[in-house]
Amino acid sequence: MAPSPIRISIEKEFLISAPQMWELLGNTEHLNRTISLPAVTYGNPQVDAGDFYRSASARVYGISLSWKEYPFEWVRNQRYSVLRVYEKGPLQRLWGGIELEPAEAGCRVRVFADITPRRGWALLGPLLRAYSRKSVRRVLAYCQQHMALREEKPDDPLPRHPPRGIHARHLQRVKEKVVAETPARPTVVDRLTDLIERGSDEEVLHMRPYAVAHRWGMDREEVLRCFLYGTVAGLLELDWELMCPNCRVPKVGFRSLSQLTPRFHCDLCGTDYEADLDRVTELRVSVHPTVREAEDAVYCISGPMNTPHVLVQRNLPPGESYETTTVLPDEALRARVLRHNHTIPLTPDPGGSAGLELVYGEGGWQAKQIAFQPGPVQLRWRNASDAVQIAVIEKLEWDDFAVTAAGVMAMREFRTLFSSEVLDPGREIGIRNLCVLFTDLKRSTQLYEKVGDAPAFGHVRRHFDFLIECFERHKGGIVKTIGDAVMASFPSPTQALRAALEVQTAIDAFNDTLSLEDNIVIKIGLHNGAAIAVNANGQMDYFGRMVNIAAHIQGLSEGGDIVMTRNLFEEPDIQAVLQDAPFEAELFGAPLKGIKAEMALCRLRRRGRR
Repeated sequence: MAPSPIRISIEKEFLISAPQMWELLGNTEHLNRTISLPAVTYGNPQVDAGDFYRSASARVYGISLSWKEYPFEWVRNQRYSVLRVYEKGPLQRLWGGIELEPAEAGCRVRVFADITPRRGWALLGPLLRAYSRKSVRRVLAYCQQHMALREEKPDDPLPRHPPRGIHARHLQRVKEKVVAETPARPTVVDRLTDLIERGSDEEVLHMRPYAVAHRWGMDREEVLRCFLYGTVAGLLELDWELMCPNCRVPKVGFRSLSQLTPRFHCDLCGTDYEADLDRVTELRVSVHPTVREAEDAVYCISGPMNTPHVLVQRNLPPGESYETTTVLPDEALRARVLRHNHTIPLTPDPGGSAGLELVYGEGGWQAKQIAFQPGPVQLRWRNASDAVQIAVIEKLEWDDFAVTAAGVMAMREFRTLFSSEVLDPGREIGIRNLCVLFTDLKRSTQLYEKVGDAPAFGHVRRHFDFLIECFERHKGGIVKTIGDAVMASFPSPTQALRAALEVQTAIDAFNDTLSLEDNIVIKIGLHNGAAIAVNANGQMDYFGRMVNIAAHIQGLSEGGDIVMTRNLFEEPDIQAVLQDAPFEAELFGAPLKGIKAEMALCRLRRRGRR
């Protein structure tokens, strides 16, 4: 006789909204740590026509457990669940999760677990029931603790265990060094060291500085600089992680950019991807082990907050249909099946349908594009293929918390503090989107002739400092100087344009400090696009057609102006920057060296200047 399933279900109301509770309980990695579930060892995904799972194992009270863990299923802000089918130990099957429902003054949380003991272990039924009920109650106690912390410490209400492995005296010594050397305010250093002293292990490992700044409500650039100076002081250490462009989770980690590989593999997608520096290569920061010994263990690998861009995820066996109601935001989305990565665009449209019919067959999705009405939507999925599919609805827009390699390498502090962080000699890594800005001095030869070499060079150096200050305010940095000329890089063309506008606007005030007979006049050209990053004599440098065009465009500058391609000038984001700027545009065409056809260009000049 097969053992009867053990069913546990407990619910409780809390005075916060369902989305707030989702943020708390959807972080299953932190939840499982805090309610004292064991760390888990996961294998690679196993995929065939009828199955899609990861092998997993753990030890509970000295008993070895191994199981097949199927992908989590969820609808954001409503529910999630996970199925484990056990291969070893007293359990045969476990299906558990949470459900959220709006209540009169907040939301109702239901935590459930359905457990089937293995044949021959039926005598352990009462113990399994007691352990399961205890685990379910721990989840609700975790929620209750969060509610209490919202009153006591509203800026950080996340429940945690007291951390271990902190070397307090060394932490204090390193903290004093960071305060003395970092340009960040002492309050930022205090928040960082407080996180190291109070945060759970996963909170102080592989940290994203911009995400930390967001949680703290602090300036992201100031927090990033604090992290960089903290690394130099020995408080932290840098990691580089390659992010799968589909899953958007780390797949490969490196201690140094010199170890970066041109290609990497995503086990979930089953696909190799090309590395680039502006999207998939991300800087992460971990506490230094001499300051705190944090355990880099995994407690849950695939909960909703591991991939927060995914709004709905469902396991669909062959021939199965699934229907649910969800709320879709007013932004571009897509439906995708894992592994094959077949996608279908979902476009928001007030006149679109409030019902979505998504059918996946052997050749992919049976529609090319679907318009939906933002808000509550009735979703109907059907798997018409012969294989199991994991289907998701996800946001197209990436979050803006990534500190990309291309972005951080534009910072002067990073280039100064981490001059050894360059690619391995001979290795080339692409950058999909980088903006390069070139400047040069007009009439620099006359300057040297009039005032002499040493005074002229002093003025040139002061002009470099002036440019650096303007560039840094817009997240740019100097790549190299070529005589009196400068090559700088920026993460985006809008940042480069804002810096260029500031240079040409502030140059008058700068000239007032020099007391020269003839003012310094700066020529600027900029361009945006793909580039190749290389190690050039121990320094990061950029090459490619886009860089060449930017250099040639700068050669067409007459001084006091900014030259760019007409295509870039007509970009909506560029037009938005120029809307209130006191500059006027002049459209013209000119041949560029190495370019066969004449290039359409635009010159920006301050109004009233010729």
